[in-house]
Amino acid sequence: MPWSKLLAATAVALLSCLAPVAAAQAEAYPAPPPLKATTACVIDADSGQMLWGWNEHARRPMASTTKIMTTLLACESGKLDDVVTISKRAASVGEASIYLQAGEKLTLRQLVYGALLASGNDAAWAIAEYVGGGDVNKFIGMMNQRAQELGLKDTHYNSPNGLPTPDHYSSSYDLCALLRVASQDPDWEQIATTKFKKLPYCGKPDGRVLRNHNRLLWTYPYAGGGKTGYTDKAGPCFTGTANKGDRHVVEAVMDDLQMWADSQKLLAYGLNNFDKVVVARKGEVVGTVPIQSGYNRVVEVVAPQDVSVTLPRGTAEKASLQQVWQLPDQMSAPINQNQQVGQLVVRDGNQVLTKVPLVAAEAVPVAASPWAHISSWFFPGMLAASLLSLLRLQNVRRRRKRRRLRRVPGTMVAKQGTGRLSKAS
Repeated sequence: MPWSKLLAATAVALLSCLAPVAAAQAEAYPAPPPLKATTACVIDADSGQMLWGWNEHARRPMASTTKIMTTLLACESGKLDDVVTISKRAASVGEASIYLQAGEKLTLRQLVYGALLASGNDAAWAIAEYVGGGDVNKFIGMMNQRAQELGLKDTHYNSPNGLPTPDHYSSSYDLCALLRVASQDPDWEQIATTKFKKLPYCGKPDGRVLRNHNRLLWTYPYAGGGKTGYTDKAGPCFTGTANKGDRHVVEAVMDDLQMWADSQKLLAYGLNNFDKVVVARKGEVVGTVPIQSGYNRVVEVVAPQDVSVTLPRGTAEKASLQQVWQLPDQMSAPINQNQQVGQLVVRDGNQVLTKVPLVAAEAVPVAASPWAHISSWFFPGMLAASLLSLLRLQNVRRRRKRRRLRRVPGTMVAKQGTGRLSKAS
């Protein structure tokens, strides 16, 4: 058989094998809306489960969506009410700006407003300087470390504001994963969903009036926090959240000329075509782990929060959900309360839907040594025995003294039981 016909026959055979799988997936998951984005993604905010993606791990410049990480680190620093003196370097940063002046004083919280609402590059630089202890490169290192902690494998930062620079990229999936975490921070979400904010402006009475660049806050009733981004190289980018009932979703589009329309389509797709299914409740005991050298022999293992998965609407009853509790055979004390001791993996057939850490319900200190157990009763026992011996010795001495007194002529002693004195013969 000629090679061309052999290859054609092989391709047909492969397609015929894949067709049932593709048909099953198409039947299970609703068709996504048509988009113009180079890369796009939508995930469930509760479980982190990806609902749909297109080139979702493609690495691209992400422009000012960078400021999600910058402002998240500011919120996580615990310094939002600190007063920041603006440096000449921060005031000189160009492009999108809130027109900071060197020597001007604003709180870190106000700078977060400036970076999120108006996408101020100068505000983002001032945040990086302050949280990084005066060293922007140190702050960029913090950004990359936090990205690693969050499992953002397609992300690397080389700037706190997203202005074009080499080796600075992310993906639509990582933007969703990052925004999922940021939107769970109450300070970050409160700032990101503010439509207008007035900040002081070098003593001028009118101040700075910032308008949030997130257009969906005005046009989509379920919209939550989000962040825009644009450079010539990155194209229009946006990542945003939406909440409706018990459903919470996050989407991201990159290099999308119809960014707003596509973002709303993705959010509506995630909200309207899927159901939330709770598989474990917060605090529910799912098992125990034996503890070596512990005060307790076992520790109970619980879910630290409600564990849910997202399934296409109307398919929950047909789903073959499997819960796999991955716990160690044994652990050594000490164990801290809420320390991770395993994970819960939820599958639908061969597909992993979510992975959630499992934690210790209580602390387990190290057990005292056998000698400590012995000493806990030995020393009190010895003390009691010593006191008893002392009392007995005193009684013996009293009896001996009385005997000596009886032997001395003319000594007056009390007759036992009479309380009267008589002269000894």
